[in-house]
Amino acid sequence: MVKVLKQGAVAGASVLLIGVLAACSEGAQNDAPQPNPDAQGGSVEIENPRNASAPELCDLLPAGAATSLGMGPDGEVDDSPSLSEDKPEACLWRSENGGKSVSLGPIEDRSIREYHDNKSTYSDYEELTVAGHPAVRANQGDPSQDGFCAMFLATDDRQLLYAHSHDVDTPNTCGLAQKALEASVPTLPAAAG
Repeated sequence: MVKVLKQGAVAGASVLLIGVLAACSEGAQNDAPQPNPDAQGGSVEIENPRNASAPELCDLLPAGAATSLGMGPDGEVDDSPSLSEDKPEACLWRSENGGKSVSLGPIEDRSIREYHDNKSTYSDYEELTVAGHPAVRANQGDPSQDGFCAMFLATDDRQLLYAHSHDVDTPNTCGLAQKALEASVPTLPAAAG
């Protein structure tokens, strides 16, 4: 009985520590919604579906687009640590001084509908259309204050293109994420029907 209680206390403390670490995280790398079994609504119509998994990660943002956004032309696979085990693979582009960056990566088997159905869990949430595709800005923090912004664009019914931006020089870091998505989507191949 004592062993079970000790194990329960350790598990409870572990959950509490994870919650504290997540709350202290500046700009979560993957603000993934949890499925809402009570949510109603069908799939979101995706016109002109694209395949964000087809290109190599660091080909998601063309070199010319990266430099026009103030980043170096070549990205590198983002291997930074994350509190989330389901952080998507992404490529990271940085400015020369390191003051701003943007990362892009595909997320498989997730619908934009999951964000729509869980919008109340985000302190910063907006539904928008980017490059002709439904997208959301979904953040736990305030991008204008902390300089981090996460956006998710539906490339297909069950695939998203994720953009995470950081900009210390402007309160409009979400504009950087949106411009990266706008530059990336037209270069993606059509999704297989």
